[in-house]
Amino acid sequence: MAENDRQHLPRTAAASRWRYRVGRERGAIGRFADALEHDLVAAGVAESVRQTLATVLDELLANVLMHAQSARGPVHVHLRRRKDDLIVRLRYCATAFDPTAIAAAQMPASLAAATPGGVGIAMVRAMTREFVYAFRRGENHLRVRVALQTAGIGNGERGNGEWGIGNR
Repeated sequence: MAENDRQHLPRTAAASRWRYRVGRERGAIGRFADALEHDLVAAGVAESVRQTLATVLDELLANVLMHAQSARGPVHVHLRRRKDDLIVRLRYCATAFDPTAIAAAQMPASLAAATPGGVGIAMVRAMTREFVYAFRRGENHLRVRVALQTAGIGNGERGNGEWGIGNR
């Protein structure tokens, strides 16, 4: 595994914080997903929560990989377990882009009327308690919050960029 694909704090069954560096190629996203799954299983996180988080992070990382303008360096992923939530922060260097500002996708009347794209961000909103963005010091910062219980998800609040990012 390449050095910049994965880096995190030591694993323990009681771990409550993890850090990863995800390279800018599709294979790195898959390796990250495998490492995240391993770490969250070891931490006792429920399968439904792991699946939700994996779906959300795959969508966000794929969007960075495919759409970020003037991107450079890895995507830094910081995850921490809090009382009732998993809080994930993604940080990467690229031109400013706020995915939380994307309008809600309109569902087509039929499959024939459907067009590709536009559903991923709506899915992230539906699967998270919080979905916020900020651009600071030349970096994009995303934060999502996923409930440790599957009940209560789906009201991902659109952020306005006014949240603290000081914990690095």
